[in-house]
Amino acid sequence: MMEIQKVPASHGLLWIKHGYRLIMRSPLHAISLVMVFILGMMLAMLIPVGGVMLAMLLMPVLMAGYMRVCRALEYSETVVPRYIFAGFESRTAQLVSVGGMLLLGMFVVSTITVMVGGDALTELLNTFQKQQDANAMLEAMLAPGSGMLPSLLTGLTLLFALMLALQYAPMLVFFDHKSPMEALKLSMRGSLRNFTPLAVYSMLMQLLAFAASVIPLNLGLFILLPIGLTSMYVSYRDIFSEAKKDSEPEVVKGE
Repeated sequence: MMEIQKVPASHGLLWIKHGYRLIMRSPLHAISLVMVFILGMMLAMLIPVGGVMLAMLLMPVLMAGYMRVCRALEYSETVVPRYIFAGFESRTAQLVSVGGMLLLGMFVVSTITVMVGGDALTELLNTFQKQQDANAMLEAMLAPGSGMLPSLLTGLTLLFALMLALQYAPMLVFFDHKSPMEALKLSMRGSLRNFTPLAVYSMLMQLLAFAASVIPLNLGLFILLPIGLTSMYVSYRDIFSEAKKDSEPEVVKGE
């Protein structure tokens, strides 16, 4: 049975530090292959009919591939470029199922949010569809007396819960051979058990994102994106003990 470790808040910083160290073991591979990940998602979304849905289905598959790259970096293996496609070679159906659950979850979140918002939210969404002005829509939802606050809070809460259930699911399916549903449950439990270090991690990543945004030509993204993925891998290795065998080195060590 998989044990879910509860780690200190300080590990939120350690995940980022050790994620950066993984990148530095092979910066060219770590950065170039995350670009393949992003390019794959963008190409899927460009498909005229159903592109966004396809991208959501494939996201766990590509995520598993980059996690395979992280595993190679962890053990100082030679990184083979095809590792980024490892999710297409193993556990593909299960990973696509995780993407399907993401789609279903987004549909459920949207439906409940609209039900809570009632006719006022439906009218606002229809106006947005015509004008395509996201800022105006957000201002209207936050305006005093709009009655949209309960709907907005409901949607954000459900979306947050969905993200917690999904963030570790691809790794648990790919590395630990968990079923998609079991992986979602474990991801949610692991995330809630480690809410404090994840909150610290999230705040630090926000600061890094702000720092990266001031670098010209968006060059900061070439470091921010790999750090985001490698540090997520490190947090997975830290939280889910069954992923760490006695003969394997631990990614996170106290400092």
